[in-house]
Amino acid sequence: MTQGRTITGSVQLGVAERPGLIRIDLLSLKTDAMPIPPIHLSAVVDRRANTLTLWNDLTKKYYAQAFLPHAAASTSSPTPSPTPSASLSPPAISPFANLDVLSITVKMTGHTVTNGVATTGLAFDLEVEKKGDTAPIHVVADAQIVDASAGVPMSLNVSVEREGSPNKANLTYAVDDLTRGLPPIARFKVPAGYTKSTSLWSVIMRGH
Repeated sequence: MTQGRTITGSVQLGVAERPGLIRIDLLSLKTDAMPIPPIHLSAVVDRRANTLTLWNDLTKKYYAQAFLPHAAASTSSPTPSPTPSASLSPPAISPFANLDVLSITVKMTGHTVTNGVATTGLAFDLEVEKKGDTAPIHVVADAQIVDASAGVPMSLNVSVEREGSPNKANLTYAVDDLTRGLPPIARFKVPAGYTKSTSLWSVIMRGH
């Protein structure tokens, strides 16, 4: 949001999950700030293989990346130094040392049913100000968490603003439909016939 103008946008996602695997589909992306061409992007996170794979049904390309690309760069044992020397690590710094203001409140707001799913409501209030800042940042949020999950939000509303600033950001998230069951493993694999690309941009945008 800019002063005197409100910028709005919306994102529609599809999410599927198996043990160790998460697939996220970008179904639509819209904003009144600029025209955005259609993007049909799918991403799979494989926590066991430590990889992120993305593909696009429009470009017929895919891109794969390890989360820690340098972790397995060498399988050989490191050569010990002939004359080891002691090194001084920097002292640990408290996360509160550079703060002037910190206030956090979390409250349970009750149990209910959201879109046919049993949920528990939570309300969050956070105020934080770093040293040297002119005013604190205030974050207010409320969420409905699915009871039969490990903390998946069914709905979420977040408001962020800095005291005295005319700018404010609002985020609204909601799950429209929730289906229980094990998705087929084929949904977590790159479709046949897609070409591997070394550029993420060429996967996202047609013609690049």
